[in-house]
Amino acid sequence: MLENIWIIAQTREGVVEKSTFGLIGEARRLLTDSGKDGQVTVVVIGIETKSELVVLGCQGADRVISVQCGEVTCCEGELHAEILSNLYHKHHPSCVLMCQTPESIDLGPRLAALLDTPFISGAVDLKINDQGVAHAIRMIANGYLYEELIFHCSPSPVISFQPSVLTPLGPLSDTDCLIISEHPHIDPARLKTKILQVIAANPENLNLEEADIIVVGGRGVGGDEEFSIIHELAEAIGGSVGGSRPVIDQDILPFERQIGQTGKAVGPRLLIACGVSGANELTVGFEDAEIVVAINIDQRARIFRFADLSIVGDVQQVIPLLQARLPEYQKDRNRLP
Repeated sequence: MLENIWIIAQTREGVVEKSTFGLIGEARRLLTDSGKDGQVTVVVIGIETKSELVVLGCQGADRVISVQCGEVTCCEGELHAEILSNLYHKHHPSCVLMCQTPESIDLGPRLAALLDTPFISGAVDLKINDQGVAHAIRMIANGYLYEELIFHCSPSPVISFQPSVLTPLGPLSDTDCLIISEHPHIDPARLKTKILQVIAANPENLNLEEADIIVVGGRGVGGDEEFSIIHELAEAIGGSVGGSRPVIDQDILPFERQIGQTGKAVGPRLLIACGVSGANELTVGFEDAEIVVAINIDQRARIFRFADLSIVGDVQQVIPLLQARLPEYQKDRNRLP
């Protein structure tokens, strides 16, 4: 029976990420479908800023468990699994949800093993009936097929969701959210792993699904030599490079850099689309991008209907102008209090 759904917050650099808000929406849907008046609890590890915790109430959380465990600045799979396992046995939630990320791929199986329950990764839909039977749907065969998983177990499985299927409820008027502080102690001698250093990946080589900023080049950019301007812009703003199918077909970029229906689905904070027409086959790949900037010489290009900011002009002329303004922009940012 669903009474208290737990969500493990996804955070980065002290900020709760948008995918967590989508998980709250999914938890609310589960409670509505079950007809139960349950609670949604978000467990946040390592964030002390009250404003970041209060916003979770505005997104639909009933409770927030703020976990402080020393100087932990990133997700440490074994440590966090131990912490969450101890809290689980203290509070006894009905279900644990998290977002499918590189961190959860490490954390999820560890936590499930400690709870002696299955781990379901990459779910796109979930139902749990009154008897506690979980029905999960997830993609297989690179998204060409779906499989249904049915689990008769107690406790319920630990489940990670694909970020692309999660939709936040949006800001709510009722923001009465209870914040509970927990200060668990885990004996370091029990841990077999320890993070010594976090090495930032080169954004140019970063997996597109993990990138915060992506510069996408299309047919309108030009050939191999002209495409170098896309790499230059990406390097200047700390972004990763992606391409539309025509760019991949011309061997300008490798296949793993393709975005769209036959490529990858991405959800960066900023996506700059350069010289792409905006066909459905491409835009379906970045529907979850927070901000889309489009540059195209054709003012009637379909991509402009999709963009938050549209620039009509030749990519080869507009991008150098943007690059020339970047030092000035950085200087202005440094002057901010």
